[in-house]
Amino acid sequence: MKHFNQLLQLDALGQKELLDQKEISVLELTDFYIHQIEQYNPILNAVVTKSFELGREKAKKMKGHEGKVTGLPFLIKDLNAVKGVRQTSGSAMLKDFIAPENDEIVHRFEHAGLIFLGKTNTPEFGFLPNTEPELFGPTKNPWNIDRSPGGSSGGSAAAVAAGLIPFAHANDGGGSIRIPASACGLFGLKPSRGRMPYPSYMNHFSINHALTRSVRDSAALLDVLNGAGDHQLYPSFATQNNFLERSNKTPRKLKIAVQYQEDETIHFDSETRINMENTVQLIKDLGHEVVERMPKIDFQELAKHFINIWMGSGSAIIKHSGLMSGQKPTCNNLESLTFDILKYGRDLSALEYEESRVYIQKEAQKILAFFHDVDVWMTPTLNKLPAKIGELAEPKTDAYQQMLDNMLDYNPFMPIANATGQPAMSVPTHWTNDGLPIGTHFFGRLGEDELLFQLASQIEKEKPWFHYYQNISNNL
Repeated sequence: MKHFNQLLQLDALGQKELLDQKEISVLELTDFYIHQIEQYNPILNAVVTKSFELGREKAKKMKGHEGKVTGLPFLIKDLNAVKGVRQTSGSAMLKDFIAPENDEIVHRFEHAGLIFLGKTNTPEFGFLPNTEPELFGPTKNPWNIDRSPGGSSGGSAAAVAAGLIPFAHANDGGGSIRIPASACGLFGLKPSRGRMPYPSYMNHFSINHALTRSVRDSAALLDVLNGAGDHQLYPSFATQNNFLERSNKTPRKLKIAVQYQEDETIHFDSETRINMENTVQLIKDLGHEVVERMPKIDFQELAKHFINIWMGSGSAIIKHSGLMSGQKPTCNNLESLTFDILKYGRDLSALEYEESRVYIQKEAQKILAFFHDVDVWMTPTLNKLPAKIGELAEPKTDAYQQMLDNMLDYNPFMPIANATGQPAMSVPTHWTNDGLPIGTHFFGRLGEDELLFQLASQIEKEKPWFHYYQNISNNL
């Protein structure tokens, strides 16, 4: 292939077709993205640990590239372990820690034949909806470098949107796939709980997947991740689903609930409202039924209990990370918010934690019951435009209040799907006159990931967004 920049006009699977047709080699593709990272990462600060030589060695040895994503370059978020590569979780406490083994999700990506080129930036231990760790500094949003790419998968999102990589790993314990998907104009699906192995922490709220430029790229990656691990605590969904093949089918006529509550704690900016109005009309034009309703939710109370679980389990993550690395967590090797989370967890009683866990489970059952009569619930992804760098990092009175404010003021809907285990996605549906992307959020029934892919593909065909990525080079 003579003009390598034409690669950026293709999604990951489009580039895979070039590999299969031998128009480009795995090593040439790998070197192209190494060059992209070297050229643009100094501006964006998306990749914090590079593993170029390991990637090139794998690319050189790869004789064939059968498989849906085999031979494509990839980045791993710095919360997950890649054998022999630094794993910091965005924390100075782990700045010299080298992972001894792959975790299960990374193993599945590696088994699929992806070429790892490095680790992406994340807030310390993934606790915030922005990506500005003190250890590495902030990642910039490629649409406007004064703004955040969101978090906690902000490094992955910025890298994918700007063409530093075809697609990248991400995970989501309270919106960390869907928030940066909206902020960076990407597609981001949080799969159903039980779709794949999940971490023991965070009350099983968190799940892994990816950030992509196209729906089909996301479906292909879910195909290689799909399937429960050994000895999982939840029933697993059938592993024979071919999400890539089925995602392109037109969905049945859907009943989509569209209502988003605004009260004394939750408000939406004008661009978010414009996006919602336009997307409602788009959904109707696609032939779906729109009904005005939503589950009855006390967002203030939900946020309080969700954050109790987050901070209680988060303190265990901090403690166990210290034990893993041989470093004692202190105010000198942790950011102030993270150290506050550690102290909060130590002081949180078993009764308080259990009350929050029970509250969240009861609310989750109530929300799941809402889907007896509707197929999908549509909301904004974020309340407002992507935050400016530093805006969400300003210290508040304490860690609890900062996390509460972030959740209510920025992303009140995202944690709901983590609590219920439902699949949920952010689809890029709007760009402002200033060129900032806005995503629309969709919840599906538990286990109906395939249906969300079909709806997203339908939206993508009717209102394509891929051409917007060509504008990013003008911002960098």
